[in-house]
Amino acid sequence: MTNKQKAIAAIAAVGVVAALYTGSTYLKPEKHVLIATWNVRGYPETEQDRREWFSDKIIEFSPDIICVQEIANQDRVDKFLANEEHFTSEAFLNSSDGQDNAIFTAEWVEMEDMPDPSGFQHPAQAAMVSYRGFDAVIITVHLSWTDVAMREQEKALLGDIVSEMLEKDPDVIIAGDFNITEQEIQELADSIGMEVMVPPGQDGVGTTHAGNRYDHFLISPDLESEEAIACEIKTFLGEEIAEEVSDHLPVLAVFSTQPRFKDRP
Repeated sequence: MTNKQKAIAAIAAVGVVAALYTGSTYLKPEKHVLIATWNVRGYPETEQDRREWFSDKIIEFSPDIICVQEIANQDRVDKFLANEEHFTSEAFLNSSDGQDNAIFTAEWVEMEDMPDPSGFQHPAQAAMVSYRGFDAVIITVHLSWTDVAMREQEKALLGDIVSEMLEKDPDVIIAGDFNITEQEIQELADSIGMEVMVPPGQDGVGTTHAGNRYDHFLISPDLESEEAIACEIKTFLGEEIAEEVSDHLPVLAVFSTQPRFKDRP
């Protein structure tokens, strides 16, 4: 069994975060980067206990990078940076939609905001990120839920976006809320030359409290064959407040930062 296979087995048994912080020999902090995606259904929460719960979870996960869906405007983004002290930088472009996407990074992650792909109901966000030997282009999306025709148009856009981003870096990530079934996400990934990160040991687990698996990491083949280790859906079993905060659950993904995988100077 390879080191990557052993890491996946460890994660399947105890989860990404637990594997990171319980002494796994394959997932030491200096050797990985942790990325999260979470549709937060608005930010910040109106109730103090909900705000505290959310912040506590961010501290518990301690992702190096987080992709956030449904954050309304620049004021809310500024509040996120002020409240969630783990993060120091954002890639964000305000729009009139009210359900924008943002990417936040910790201070040790280098991030360059990029021109964002157009044509999405909820504007997509793109950025180049790098940490040690890990470098990638990240696009975070929230495909249309209510407008099926719009969602099909958005899916069609992703092929050209991937091709464009692969010219900048062989490591490309599309993360977010796709609002499509597991069969459809696999078909989409196949059609645009990407791979779906499937959480080990979580067959049948949804990324919404209703049980749907809408939230995913799609990654390029180069990233899948080199840096990608595993991902996990955080379920918050027994925590009723989780559903009050958002109808979605966060998905965490871990990648290697070994110097030999670095693609950009």
